[in-house]
Amino acid sequence: MSSFKIRIDEPKLLSEDIAESIKTAIIKGKFKPGEKIPEGELAESMGISRTPLREAFRKLENEGFIQIIPRKGAVVTDIDTDEAINLYEIKSTLEGLAARLAARNMKGKDIARLEKINDELKELIDKNDLESFYRVHTRFHEGFVRLCGNKRLIQMISNLNDHFNRFGIISLTLPGQFENAIHQHSQIIEAFRSGDQSLVEKSVKTNVMTGGRVLVDHLTRSQERKKGRKEEED
Repeated sequence: MSSFKIRIDEPKLLSEDIAESIKTAIIKGKFKPGEKIPEGELAESMGISRTPLREAFRKLENEGFIQIIPRKGAVVTDIDTDEAINLYEIKSTLEGLAARLAARNMKGKDIARLEKINDELKELIDKNDLESFYRVHTRFHEGFVRLCGNKRLIQMISNLNDHFNRFGIISLTLPGQFENAIHQHSQIIEAFRSGDQSLVEKSVKTNVMTGGRVLVDHLTRSQERKKGRKEEED
């Protein structure tokens, strides 16, 4: 079992704060796929009751980070390559459409706002702050999605992102992905500036699917290495 110690500085812990801390621990490998998260020990280490912890577990289960198994508890889920591909395909299609629609409503001040967000990402590269980078990265995409004018589409993308977070965060941990995201965001900004709706849609789809391909390649190589080690042990 992994040794762990999670600390949160806020005096009153909300389930959202707890969920974020556990999520970070999973992404950093402190809790491995298939491992049970020890509820009692975790509650004690964080100085909280089990009620907000269980609320955090439900949130993490909804996002695909854990599975709550009767009489066993919270278990970290394996990362499913097929699910990753499916989610990236859906996300690229929905966000591409949202970007195409947003291009009709995009004004100079909106483009300037996207540029400012991308500049924030550039400043975060040297800090190597994954959580902040992902948060600002998400804000960039939300910046044009909210301008699409289609409330149902906006809600669909929001619902999808709850399940997408784990894949998106892991993808950004891979070498060169910070720089790649910023470069592609610059291309998206220029596409919006041109007013070419087809180019905007293509640029956003490319941005999303690039992250997907990098992640799937990483997962495939990891699975092959695990298979090789297992064959050697046998």
